[in-house]
Amino acid sequence: MNLRFNTAPLWLLGLGVLLQNNVSAAEAGSRITRVTVYPGSALVERTARVTPGMKELVLPCLPVNFDLQQLRVEADAGIRLGPVSAVTQPREQVPACNSSVHDARIRELEDQLAAIAAEQGGQELALDYLKALAPESAASSPRPTGAQGATGAQLVATVETLKRLGQDSLQQQHRLARQREALELQLNPLLAERDRLRSARGNVRSLTLNLSAARDGEVRLRYEVAGPSWSPAYRATLDASARTVQLERLALVGQASGEDWQGVSLRLSTGSPRAAVAGAEPRPWEFSIRPQIPEPVAMAYAAAPAPMVAMKSRALAGEVDAAEPEFVVQVMQGQFSTEFEVPGQVTLAANNQRVSFPLGSQTLDARLLVRTVPASDSAAYLLADLARPEGVWPDGPLQLFRGAQLVGNSIWRSGERAQIALPFGRDELVRVQVQPVQQMNASAGFIGNKTERQIGRAYLVENRHSTPIELQLLEATPVSTDERISVSKKLNPAPTLEAWQEQPGVAAWERTLGAGASARFSAEYTITYPKDSSISERR
Repeated sequence: MNLRFNTAPLWLLGLGVLLQNNVSAAEAGSRITRVTVYPGSALVERTARVTPGMKELVLPCLPVNFDLQQLRVEADAGIRLGPVSAVTQPREQVPACNSSVHDARIRELEDQLAAIAAEQGGQELALDYLKALAPESAASSPRPTGAQGATGAQLVATVETLKRLGQDSLQQQHRLARQREALELQLNPLLAERDRLRSARGNVRSLTLNLSAARDGEVRLRYEVAGPSWSPAYRATLDASARTVQLERLALVGQASGEDWQGVSLRLSTGSPRAAVAGAEPRPWEFSIRPQIPEPVAMAYAAAPAPMVAMKSRALAGEVDAAEPEFVVQVMQGQFSTEFEVPGQVTLAANNQRVSFPLGSQTLDARLLVRTVPASDSAAYLLADLARPEGVWPDGPLQLFRGAQLVGNSIWRSGERAQIALPFGRDELVRVQVQPVQQMNASAGFIGNKTERQIGRAYLVENRHSTPIELQLLEATPVSTDERISVSKKLNPAPTLEAWQEQPGVAAWERTLGAGASARFSAEYTITYPKDSSISERR
């Protein structure tokens, strides 16, 4: 598609369309019909209607943050497309860009308020007239009217009539005040939205599409804009009696693309068009003898200052960081994307407003575990171990419920493991007792040239539930990273797993603990190392 950048004023382009086709830009307007949101960007589909005989189509008020080279234009059968030209102008110079879709409704509400104000003014005038007619007192002398004065009975009737008319007028004023409040509640948000649109600054882009329309149809434009994004959120609810977890997906969507989305079909994708499309290629791995540098040159080379390169790199890094989008872009490499179609029509303003959408839920079977790591924390925690659900599940905040009770918040990290363990808080009915650590140092070896360090641990776990539990006790055992240090272990009973989750040195005891039952676990370690050496521990 050839692009021709037109620097002519926007009003001149619109005038050309009006003269050639007798169809103005407003009459041939367009609207956004579909948006696909990725982490960090969005693909926007805009649709415009054309009529037979049209030669040009002007689309004003488009954002400037999309690449014209990536613009795709399609049309229905019977519509031939020609070159596309673009012009960029300040928003305040384009009247069409300062209008609002709520203008008609605003005028309607303002007319209703004006009618109410007029009726209130009439009621106040009637009340003032009634006050002028009212006698000062029923006991005072009646006011003369013409040649005759009012009798006492006539005065009483006049007072009652004025009283009734005054009550009716006051009730009407109260009714009108309530109507005015209701209308203002509708009008004020619309006025705020119109003011927001009018206060927007910056440039807008106008596209002129040359075409030849032989019949009615639609022209569709697709372009990618930066600014919109979405981030996932999750909610997990544990049903302990059924041993299931209901996992709900949520999406938090926000956009600042420069144009509002009014009643669009919204789709969310875990993919990213801005991610790398190909992996790195291997480079040759070569070895060579480094040439010897003469000593004066070597000293000069060593003394050459080099901080400027690092400072420049940091400055450039700062510039890149400043342009990062507000949402964290999640890149899933080597996996297919998952897309979600939000039901119904969605309206989302370009003011970085955030809207939450439910994306469905599923119920997963779970294995309930009570896990404890007594060497670090003597508490026991309830976990649900479940199979990793299918599809792409990006990391995101996770709310945890045990039934109707909110347990707390965590982070969903599915990773690549086949099983996922979701924590559901502390289990107060499982008691873990940690006995004091026993340590002893002694000399070892044939002539006492080694030091032997012995460490003993013991734990007692009691199940106070009325039902059995699946207990998992984790123990970090010492691991030698030096051939001069030897480690021997004695675990009682024998652990179920020597390397829990493929982590060397992490042992796991797993067993069913009956209601009211208890179990004891012990570990003895012997670390032997040279006598004149000191060892360091890292946990």
